[in-house]
Amino acid sequence: MKRTLILIALLVVTACAIRTYTFSAEELKLHSGEKEVYGILYRPDGLKKAPLVIISHGFGGTNLFGKAYAEALAPLGYAVYCFDFCGGSNFSRSEGKTSEMSIFSEADDLKAVMDQLGGMDFIDTGHILLLGESQGGMVSSLVAAERPDRVERLLLIYPAFCIKDDWVKMYPTLDDMPEEVDFWGMKLGHPYLEGLYNLDVYETIAQYKGPVAIFHGDQDQVVNISYAQRAEEAYKNCTLTILPGEGHGFSPEAQAQVIEAIKKLL
Repeated sequence: MKRTLILIALLVVTACAIRTYTFSAEELKLHSGEKEVYGILYRPDGLKKAPLVIISHGFGGTNLFGKAYAEALAPLGYAVYCFDFCGGSNFSRSEGKTSEMSIFSEADDLKAVMDQLGGMDFIDTGHILLLGESQGGMVSSLVAAERPDRVERLLLIYPAFCIKDDWVKMYPTLDDMPEEVDFWGMKLGHPYLEGLYNLDVYETIAQYKGPVAIFHGDQDQVVNISYAQRAEEAYKNCTLTILPGEGHGFSPEAQAQVIEAIKKLL
């Protein structure tokens, strides 16, 4: 009888451990200041309260970057919100001009998204994770540093900690930058540079003491891997996973590897 009870208990534990959820994916429009923010909310079915993952795309990207991650995490019981930054792309469905965008305006967008989602009754506000790609990784790091008590975990995909160095090298002062420049097909203005000159990247991001996981390719020609290695040293609780042969934008195989690694962390 005792052995039978133990076996039943083990089966129950195993079943709970591997439980998965069906989920819905619906448009959810929020706002950042006076601008409308477009996003997709992936919501697991049957949960009164769900932990939240907010996914931030990189420079010139859209919410579509987060689709594969959301479809992997929602079945585990996570609500996932993938959104377009205001002015974050020529293809953004959120309002705002690219010439008005910066990492700081995007940080404001992310904080606004956090606040609004955090006010929804189905979100477990004690478990909010930020996942950011490239520039979105830099932005997620800034927000985590500003709100360390509200971010449970930080997940960074080849984060662009090089932004300040790259732009200050091109334009040593704001007066050196034209009113508008074309960069990777996007029109950028002075707001993109404003605030960068006084930013100490690593001192700032290190204010977040929670767990950080960085995934970076060793052949990244946009963000040298040395930036991720320096971030690993700056953070107090960080793991860096280096993907051999991968550049800025992972192959499907590498992305699948990263997703599995993230699932094991959660």
